[in-house]
Amino acid sequence: MWIGVLCLLLFVGMISAIQILLNRNWKCIYTAYGYQDYFKIIGKLKQKGISYKTKIPMNLRVGRFYDNTQYDIYVKKELEYKAVEALNHQ
Repeated sequence: MWIGVLCLLLFVGMISAIQILLNRNWKCIYTAYGYQDYFKIIGKLKQKGISYKTKIPMNLRVGRFYDNTQYDIYVKKELEYKAVEALNHQ
């Protein structure tokens, strides 16, 4: 039993270390709540040709018609300034 728990913890630790290594060049520039806010933000990034990736850490959908899902939007660190400019530009 303890060997199984130890193996599971080792596996989870390895996955976490791999995720840290893969994501070290990405910066979270915006956290959107709901699909409307998400599409508004990624539309601005796409318009400026900025590549991005999204993570959904949790889904807090409360009601049937109200979407408050959290979307974390990441861009490469070297594009952070350009992305922030794109989001602040009306």
